[in-house]
Amino acid sequence: MEDNEMYQINAIEIIVNQFLQGLGGWLRAPMLAITALGYEEFFVLLLPTLYWCFDQMLGLRVGLVLLMGNMFNTFFKFLLQGPRPYWISDQVRALSHETSFGIPSGHAQIAASVWGWLAVEVKKRWFRILALIIIFMIGFSRLYLGVHFLSDVLLGWLLGALLVWAFAAWHKPVGAWLGKQSFWAKFGLVAASAALLILLVLGAKWMAGPWEMNPEWADRAGEVDPYNLDGIFTIGGTWFGMLSGFLILTRTKGHFLASQGGWRRLVRFIVGLIGILVLYLGLGQVFPRDANFIGFGLRFVRYTLIGWWVSWLGPLVFEKLRLLNFEKKLQG
Repeated sequence: MEDNEMYQINAIEIIVNQFLQGLGGWLRAPMLAITALGYEEFFVLLLPTLYWCFDQMLGLRVGLVLLMGNMFNTFFKFLLQGPRPYWISDQVRALSHETSFGIPSGHAQIAASVWGWLAVEVKKRWFRILALIIIFMIGFSRLYLGVHFLSDVLLGWLLGALLVWAFAAWHKPVGAWLGKQSFWAKFGLVAASAALLILLVLGAKWMAGPWEMNPEWADRAGEVDPYNLDGIFTIGGTWFGMLSGFLILTRTKGHFLASQGGWRRLVRFIVGLIGILVLYLGLGQVFPRDANFIGFGLRFVRYTLIGWWVSWLGPLVFEKLRLLNFEKKLQG
């Protein structure tokens, strides 16, 4: 589809944003609260909570779905280079600000994939209904806030649903095959897959070619950085750290009993969260954030360490503090 054709469709879709914003400014606060359920920061809290405090393997699977969803979203954003409603029309208010391309909606896609996968795992009718409501409301909030067109949200939902379907179909066969491989073979596959995630997005950027914002949009759009590569090195580092840490932990210690502990679950979440913040904020101050080889490399290292803390080092600290038990410890 040519850019002009896409923009003509976007111009028609603006009617949806205008209608929703016409419902009143009183909706802004609740819509911002709902949209927060689709930000990465929320899932950064959700993933360790599941992994440390409820079910180790569930937390790992949710982490995989989250990271793959983020990667695919960035991949398609780079390829499609879609604007946001408030960029192209002053008839839509920017009730939130985003610096990336618009299509597909990352919030809609990640909500559909993560909450959709949780619905598959939980298998409770009430939870599935709740998950569908959350997925719908997150997409709705993005339309009201003026940061996405209807097509952005619909494509995000579709991609999220496809990811849930593919993960449901393949995670058990792939897991069974990996279980037959040696530790070092699995470690090599983790490293190769992290590199592949990064290369796929870099390839999408290369295929899409250069992009320049329409000068007429500049004042409305504000500061944008649609080809920012920080996110993909964040994903790659977290992927490598989380999976390699999981391999090391299970090889040396076995699986831990996340659902046990009573009040200890809350304590290990607090201790674990402090560890994440130390690495995130502390290394964020020390490591340069330049958009070059060194900056991206150190970002990869930073998020590898965070992934290691979540999947490997944190549980070891919890055990030392007598906040967590491992299965083989109980058996032996």
